[in-house]
Amino acid sequence: MLFLDTDDMKKTRKKTLPRIDDRISFLMHRLDAQLAAICNPHFRHLDVVLHNSRILVILLEAGQARVADLVSRMVLPQSTISHQLRELERRELISRRTAAHDSRSTIVQLTPKGKRVADQCNALSTEIYEAMVEGLSRSEIERLRAQLRAMFARLEKLRVDKLSARAAARREPRGPS
Repeated sequence: MLFLDTDDMKKTRKKTLPRIDDRISFLMHRLDAQLAAICNPHFRHLDVVLHNSRILVILLEAGQARVADLVSRMVLPQSTISHQLRELERRELISRRTAAHDSRSTIVQLTPKGKRVADQCNALSTEIYEAMVEGLSRSEIERLRAQLRAMFARLEKLRVDKLSARAAARREPRGPS
């Protein structure tokens, strides 16, 4: 068996890398951009944008959520989620309270007004979902979900590995001064 050195492996991967328009990462970017192009004008009268609507629908399904869980599910920085929540609270769509069992956790839930807006967001989400899966069989949808979850897990591992490598590099002694 022939083993390729690292440079040869990089050259082989580079040769097999599809054009940007056919890369899965770019296709996913285009899907998300298309979702924003559809949703944001629709949501304008509700005074929300796509990220807001996703948070609202999560809360609609869950009833309530810890801020940390929203950060994890949305895969956005804590500061971004906090900003989104401040805006939603200012618009009286959500309320926040300290968790009874852990004073460090904040629980978020919909207000009655927020539930009405979340219902409208969820209705559009349903319409979009149906358009996205139109023509796919149940097994194709399940296979696609499994593949996307596996891709997410691999990217999460890559993110954690990169963070660990950066942290290790910061701890490395710089040598003699």
